Amino acid sequence: MRIAPDHPRLRIIAIACWALGAWLIIQSSQIILVSQQRLLTVTTFVAAILIFALGITFWLLGTDRRAGVVFDAKGLMLNLGHSAAFVGWDNIVEVGVSARRRSLLAIGSRRQLGIRLQHPEAYIQSYEMRLPASRGLLASLVRLTQFMLKPFTTQIHAPTLADLAQHRRQTGYDLLIPETQLGGRAGAFLTIVETYRANPRQRRMTSS
Repeated sequence: MRIAPDHPRLRIIAIACWALGAWLIIQSSQIILVSQQRLLTVTTFVAAILIFALGITFWLLGTDRRAGVVFDAKGLMLNLGHSAAFVGWDNIVEVGVSARRRSLLAIGSRRQLGIRLQHPEAYIQSYEMRLPASRGLLASLVRLTQFMLKPFTTQIHAPTLADLAQHRRQTGYDLLIPETQLGGRAGAFLTIVETYRANPRQRRMTSS
């Protein structure tokens, strides 16, 4: 079984980011005309560029038809647009719903699915960075987005054991997956995960 992200909501978030970025650019031009405060103008302009870059990321996630979470007999394949990784059923200690946020990619999600791992190193070994296929100008914008957002989010680079350990200390979970990437409410997704974990027969039926 495969569950796709909430593509419409991701695209709406992208458009909202672009609208906010455009507003900030207008504000920065007004600041320099009225008060000549260069530092404030530069700060506002940089913030606008970062928000535009974030909008590009959400638009790519909202148009990626290959993204989604796949359930099979062995575990969960997490193809989340910006990354792909595998979590085996025997590697899950606990799943739950969390309101904690540690990434800009959680914008637009009220809750997140939390996963606590038995063997974090197995997850890291399966982790691969990826982005939706893009060419030309969009490809350049994607690379620029990654560069500009790297200092502001922990989900733009491949995680390390130290990253997951810090994540668990701060949130109680090794992984947090926003609702926008789960296709619906985190609580409903949690119910599906718990059903698969408790029912090996269901997992075999899905894989057959």
